Amino acid sequence: MIERKFDNYFEQIKEVAAKKSGSSFSIENEFVPVMVNGECEVVMRLLPQPSTEAAPFVENRTHSFKGSDGKWHVVDCLRKSGSKCPICEWNSAVFKAFPKEKAKDICKKKAKRSFISNVYIVKNTAAPNTEGKVYRFKYGIQIMEKILAKMSDKEDPDKGFIKGVNVFDYYNGANLIFKAKDGNFGPNPEASYFGDAKPISDKNNVPLTDEEIKAIDDSLYTLKDCEKDTSNETFESVLNLYEKFVEGEKLFVRGKDAEGKTTYDPIIPGVAAGNTAALNDAVRSEFDVEEPDVRPTAEASEDFFDTLK
Repeated sequence: MIERKFDNYFEQIKEVAAKKSGSSFSIENEFVPVMVNGECEVVMRLLPQPSTEAAPFVENRTHSFKGSDGKWHVVDCLRKSGSKCPICEWNSAVFKAFPKEKAKDICKKKAKRSFISNVYIVKNTAAPNTEGKVYRFKYGIQIMEKILAKMSDKEDPDKGFIKGVNVFDYYNGANLIFKAKDGNFGPNPEASYFGDAKPISDKNNVPLTDEEIKAIDDSLYTLKDCEKDTSNETFESVLNLYEKFVEGEKLFVRGKDAEGKTTYDPIIPGVAAGNTAALNDAVRSEFDVEEPDVRPTAEASEDFFDTLK
């Protein structure tokens, strides 16, 4: 039997930012569902991390915006690494300056979070050649919220107490029925859901043997190389990239403090420069980042949820 230690399972998931600004970033061996008549349905199993890694997924985070050239560009969101992000800080200043509804019209797009895990394709009628194989799978916050919900203990009015399920477990996890429809920004997986807890099985619902599970475990892809390294990114470098792509638009007035360090005063439409409140790590807008407000009780996932605060 192949086991993973679930205590402190997600302890080493650090809040690191996303996709490299202005460059392409592709995921090798990625599973991309085939849309038929604008829809798809795939039964898959989220898999644990490779034995050399600490977590079953990595996260990337970006801000997207339309540049002066009419094309969409992305810059890294540095919030995940614990650093100040110029886009998030500017958005926070906007929400401090205006009522919520007006601020929502002014602020930049909030950070988009994406996650990458190993998956085993159980059943895929649209592309049966993918069945029984392991891939990397990129998913967004909607699927992550469903993971959070499935891993959380809950009280059901009919069934009573229902213990959370660690969906990444080979023997006691649960299949993800990935259902999506074409949307304005790609496939919308809102209708996806997790099945009941059971051992990993084939498309005929026959549980896999320990030998078959070991073969899957041996074929897991590394995930760390799918996480963009933003250790060399700074507030200034991300801001420079934004200003490069959006010519003529400045988000901050740069200055110097008494120690000669660069200061940043946000330029807010309709607000005189210097009248905006000082940037503060405690200032956070609910619209800055797509984060679920969910607190778990499932033992195997406590540390994981701590990383998603």
